[in-house]
Amino acid sequence: MGYSVIRIALLLAGVCLLVGAFLGWRWWESRRLSKISYQEYQIRREIQSGNYQEAQKLIKKVAEEESPYTPLVLSYRLYLEREGGLQVDEVKTLQSIISSLKDKDILSLYRERLAYAYFTAGNYQKALELLESIKGDSLNYYSAQILKGLVLEKVGRRDEAKAVYSQVEKMAKGTYFGNIASALLMEER
Repeated sequence: MGYSVIRIALLLAGVCLLVGAFLGWRWWESRRLSKISYQEYQIRREIQSGNYQEAQKLIKKVAEEESPYTPLVLSYRLYLEREGGLQVDEVKTLQSIISSLKDKDILSLYRERLAYAYFTAGNYQKALELLESIKGDSLNYYSAQILKGLVLEKVGRRDEAKAVYSQVEKMAKGTYFGNIASALLMEER
């Protein structure tokens, strides 16, 4: 009987210890995310006030920590490159964003953005590889196909580009991307 009481007491102590550890971890994680959330707010405030250097320092600090805010903070870095004139490695930043994303739809948007960065840098093969990974159920499928056609044209594969444009024209008839595909088919290239 005494042995059973000790076993039950040890089991209860173990369960209480596990529950306490879990609750402690959740409290710590909540505080950590609240701190990162405030830092993201500070970054936004610095960008809005035009203090891009300070925003860049904060971005670097926040991006080092793995959190749900990482893609957003790295997107601010891309914004600073365009608006603030700061030097940012766009490809590396986009790759970091992609590796930290979990949402499939947003992931396809950033893949297309990275493909465009490769396209503008002249790395057409990598651009095509990324664009191939964007499937028909993605919300940016048509825009990715238009970019794919442009890349194919750039590498001299005009017939394939025309086939891509024709497909977009048929699938997205009467929409913005369908109209763009029609215009690209009409142009002498």
